[in-house]
Formats: sequence, structure tokens, C-alpha cells
Amino acid sequence: MNILAIDSTGNHTSVATKIGDDLLSVSVKHERKMRPDWEDLLDKISVTSEDISSFDLFVFGQGPGSYTSIRSVATFMKALSLTHAKPLMALSNLECIAFEHSLFSPDDTDIHCAIMSDIKTEVYYGFFQLKSGQLISKASETLMNKDELRKIVIDNTGEFFIGNAWDDIDSNNINLEISSNAATMIELAISKYSDKNPYKPEDANPIYIKETSYKKINDQ
Repeated sequence: MNILAIDSTGNHTSVATKIGDDLLSVSVKHERKMRPDWEDLLDKISVTSEDISSFDLFVFGQGPGSYTSIRSVATFMKALSLTHAKPLMALSNLECIAFEHSLFSPDDTDIHCAIMSDIKTEVYYGFFQLKSGQLISKASETLMNKDELRKIVIDNTGEFFIGNAWDDIDSNNINLEISSNAATMIELAISKYSDKNPYKPEDANPIYIKETSYKKINDQ
């Protein structure tokens, strides 16, 4: 299955393709409210407009994260999906972080993920468990403050805390370096894919968590 994935939920955007056994990816940094040039990024991994129809599945990071980035990539990927009549899968960025950690640390069963929001005192949080090789979400993704995050560490000694929001919290089980990316999203998509799911573009929507005054992608 040939897959094209884009992740753009913060201050970086990554694009990845899996064609046969070959996985290619590129990542660029930018301001949180900037929209990257999709064609330029695709060109960096040698994907032309003529190549788009050769993909069997499109994937994007649905958030939580920067509203502008999520909305922009969702709009772009929905357009590709509709134009080429191909399925579109939207994946949580918190789940992507947990999944990448599980690839390198398969014995870590309880994984708490937290990433910074646009406001320094707020973080996006999700809790996942790894059971029999499958990653399971154990709580709804939510917005919380740093004090609530510290309490999670205190109450769950011995478990694992992944993502950039744990930066001022003391624990030996914190990994700040893992972030969501398009290449990992491809691997996550493969692990979750089911032939029975049509992955309709109208069902692939961003996760904002907190309210915004902007128009949602569902309303377009």
C-alpha cells in the first residue's frame, strides 16, 4: 500500500511517503501560524502532481495542536482525497507520539503524552496503554494546566511521560525529544488500517479540543 502523510500541528511540518518498502520524509520548521508550501515539500521527496494518484491512502495529523496548521493541512488533504477518490485517515498527534515511543520501548506499557498548546500555561494531554503490541487510548484527550500535569507524574510513579510539555517537571521517566512526524504517522496508519473502513474524507476532521472563534473545517 502506497501512503502519503503530512503532519503540521505546531512549529514544524513533515511530509512522508511509503511506496513499496521505501519510506521517504522531509521536515521543515516555521512559525506556528504559517502555512508551508505543500508543493515545495512534496518536491523535496520527488513527489509531483502526477504522482499523487498513485497513492492508495492519504494520512494527516488531526491535532491537537496549532489551529492554523491543523486547519490548513486538513483542507489540503481533504482536497487531495476528494479529487483522487482515495481514502483519508486522520490520526491523533498525541497517539503518534505514544506510538513512536512504543516502537523503541515496547516494555513501557503506560504512556502519558503531553504537548504544549499556543498558551504557555496550557498543555494537551492523552494517556495510552500498550497491550499485546496494540496501543489503546485510556482517556479522552484534554486540555490542562501545568499543575495538573505535575500531579499526574506524582500519582503515576514508574510510568512514562512523553512530549515537550514535561520540560519543567522532575522525573527519570520523561522523554522530551519525541514529537509527532509524518513518517511515524505512516507506520501508525498501517497498524490501524482496516479494509472494512472506507476512511471517507468527510469523516477525517481536526481535533481542536479548546474552542476557537474560527470556522471549523466541518462547516466548510
